[in-house]
Amino acid sequence: MPHEPPPALAAWSREREWQRFTDGSPAVWRFADNRREAPPLVLLPGALGDASSAWRIAEAFDAERRVIAVSYPGGCDAVALADGLAALLQALEIGPAAVWGSSYGAWWAQAFAQRHPSRVAALWLGNTFVDGADVAASPLFDAAWLAGATSEEVLARWDAALSARPDDPLRAVQLHLLHHTLPAAQLHGRLRQVAQAPALPPAATARLVVSDCADDPTLGPAVRERVRARYPEARAVHLPNGGHYPHIVAPGPLVDAMRAWLTH
Repeated sequence: MPHEPPPALAAWSREREWQRFTDGSPAVWRFADNRREAPPLVLLPGALGDASSAWRIAEAFDAERRVIAVSYPGGCDAVALADGLAALLQALEIGPAAVWGSSYGAWWAQAFAQRHPSRVAALWLGNTFVDGADVAASPLFDAAWLAGATSEEVLARWDAALSARPDDPLRAVQLHLLHHTLPAAQLHGRLRQVAQAPALPPAATARLVVSDCADDPTLGPAVRERVRARYPEARAVHLPNGGHYPHIVAPGPLVDAMRAWLTH
């Protein structure tokens, strides 16, 4: 098929038992759960991502954690996502979990920690933003355009932007996610939420990490500082590289930092 995933990603996805969940609303969640008798680790990818996009993290912690990799619905606000995740974890009978979020996933994970603090043992906010103003300069997150565009037009704009990038493993993963794992309407719904995202109240939780990458082309130094300023007491993890997707581009240093977060 066009836009084939890297072999390691394809193998990981094939080996998962993919499940679906709904809390009674129209929103449908999709997830993979290794069902280990171990402390839980929940993985929340960004807007262009599904559960499989965090496969390198899931593989790294498979032997030591109950890993739940989540694809969440598009078009839901932070409260709906937070309450939906709480309902999913309750259905799985999972107690307090370490929650890793990336970008948009980290943004709404703050609402989850705020609304359901008893379900959060530790929180990782990776490569995230404060509100929609932090990404407004990008044509891919133009709020007015996203409000009037069709989902097919959104897909075409993202395809053109990603296809113009250098041919590297990240682009291969992104194009696969864009065309084969995330329906256009779901991506469109997520992007509208990102573009209109309000600043959420800071989450008060123990074992909080704010992580960023020095070479993130999506979130520049001013945005990264803005996020850190919201959490002056958090442990700061600054990765020298990894761009906006360290879990794909440079998973080794990220996993090392996560292991320290989970064990100390």
